[in-house]
Amino acid sequence: MSRRTRPSAASTVRIPRQRGSEPVILVLSPEPQPLTTRAALAAGRWAWKHRRSWAPTAIATALLVLTGAIHVIEPRTGWALAVLALAPAGVWVWGMLRRRPTSRQAVVWRALLAAFATTVGAWVSLAAGFGPAHPALFTVWAVLTLISQVGWLVTRRLTTVTEKGSR
Repeated sequence: MSRRTRPSAASTVRIPRQRGSEPVILVLSPEPQPLTTRAALAAGRWAWKHRRSWAPTAIATALLVLTGAIHVIEPRTGWALAVLALAPAGVWVWGMLRRRPTSRQAVVWRALLAAFATTVGAWVSLAAGFGPAHPALFTVWAVLTLISQVGWLVTRRLTTVTEKGSR
């Protein structure tokens, strides 16, 4: 009986000797994972680690899927959503009439936020009515997603720096 060398990563399975035959030895070597599997696992780990940073993109993607489903089920829902699209601008005007903020920067940020929220509401109502896959609406979705993602990252960075500096 000769001794054979085996790879260190392989596992050996010994099957008991059958009558009148030589012992059977199976050497099973684990196949390495394909490159696509390793890339998908690495991308998944990275996305999970940075999941808070990508929240606006996740919300925008969920809105894209949701408006697509609404469009398929009942496209006339877009008319009801069009009325709700004006709510952020109305809330901003009501807040300005009730009590004006002390700083000019707060007024500008709140106005920009109200305008952005109104634009998103208008997009949702149009996407529910005409479908989010319409080229113009998809382009607007991509631009709004990019604006919200960049704004989110900049705001998080400024907030983190401000919190560290105030301690």
